[in-house]
Amino acid sequence: MLTKADDYPIHQTPEPIAFSGSDRNFYDRYFFNGYSLGGDMFFAAALGVYPHLNIMDAAFAVRIGGRQYNIRGSRHLNMERMDTHVGPIRIEVVEPLKKLRIIVEDNEHGIAADVLFEGRSAPVEEPRSIRRNGPRVIMDITRMTQLGHYSGWIHAGGQEVRLESANVQGVRDRSWGVRHVGARDPQAMVPAQDHQFHWLWVPAQLEDRGFLFYVNEDRHGEAWNYGMVIVHDDGRVEHLPGAEIDVTYQPGTRWPTHGTITTPGGIRVDIEPEARFFMTGIGYLDPEWAHGINKGPLVIGYDEIDPKEVSYVPPHIYTQAFARLKMTLPDGSVQRGFGTFEALSMGPHARLGFKGMHGGQ
Repeated sequence: MLTKADDYPIHQTPEPIAFSGSDRNFYDRYFFNGYSLGGDMFFAAALGVYPHLNIMDAAFAVRIGGRQYNIRGSRHLNMERMDTHVGPIRIEVVEPLKKLRIIVEDNEHGIAADVLFEGRSAPVEEPRSIRRNGPRVIMDITRMTQLGHYSGWIHAGGQEVRLESANVQGVRDRSWGVRHVGARDPQAMVPAQDHQFHWLWVPAQLEDRGFLFYVNEDRHGEAWNYGMVIVHDDGRVEHLPGAEIDVTYQPGTRWPTHGTITTPGGIRVDIEPEARFFMTGIGYLDPEWAHGINKGPLVIGYDEIDPKEVSYVPPHIYTQAFARLKMTLPDGSVQRGFGTFEALSMGPHARLGFKGMHGGQ
C-alpha cells in the first residue's frame, strides 16, 4: 500500500513506508515541553505513531498556576503516517530540524493552543540504546533532542497565556524504534523477572550554552544508558563521559527535590526542581490513555489535575519539574539558567535503597 510518505526519501526497508520492519512494538514519536522562566506555566505535547498497531495518539497538557489541564486523543492510523493529527491536536514540521508547530484547535473542552518551537541549536543525536529482558528486546531506540524557545498562545481553564520566545523556553525530542506500546503481551517471560526502570533526564539552557544529561540505571544502580552533552551557542558540541548525578528525594517517594551533576573534568551542576508536571497528562502510565491502545476510530478525552490532591501512587509517579540550575565551571565561573528535571523510577534500586515497585527510601 503506497501512502503520502512514499513520496519522501525516508524509506528504512525495501517495502513501502507504511511497513516498519516486523516488530509490533515499533513506534515513532514527537515530544515537546515548554515553560515560562518564572515557572508559573509549564506545558507538554506528544504525538505517537504505531505502524504495526495501526494507531496514532496525541496529547497536550498545560499547568497554569496550580492546576494542570489535559486533552488526549487516539485514532486509527489507517496506515497513513504523514497525517500528523488526532482530532483537534496536530503537529506541523515548518522547517525540518529547526521549527515545528503544535496546534490544538478549539474544542468542547476549552483547551486550545497555537505554539511555534524554534531551535536554539541543532538537535543532538543520542547513541542508539538497546535493552533486553532475557532473550527479548524491550528497548531499541534512537532519539534526537533539541533545546529551543516557544512563541504563540495557550488557552485553558478560562485563561489565556501569551508565549514570547524571550520568556518561554524548553525542549523537544524525536524518538523512534522499539519499546512496549499497546496491549500487554499475554505470554510473560520465563523465568519471571522483576520489572525495573530507573530514568533521569535533565535538558537545560544557560547563558551561552545548553546541556543535556540522561541516565538509565539497573536494579543494582549500574548505568546502562547515559550521557551528558553541552551545546555552545557558537556551535561547539562537547560530550562529557563519566558524568554522574546525585539526587535527593522527597521522603517516601521517588520525586526529586534536588540534584547535583558532576563530571570528571570538574563541572558541577546544581538542580533545584520546583512545581511538578504530571506525565499522565500526555498519556505516560495512564491506564486509560496508554500509548498505542486501540480506543476506536477517534476518541478524545479531557481531565484536570490538582497537584494538592495527588499522592505518590501510579499513574502520578512519573513527573517533570520546572527547575532552576547553576553550572559551576572548573575555573570557578558560574552559568545560571532553567530546565526540566524528569524522573521515573519503578522497581528495586539497591544503591538508592528503593524496594518493591514504587517504594521510596
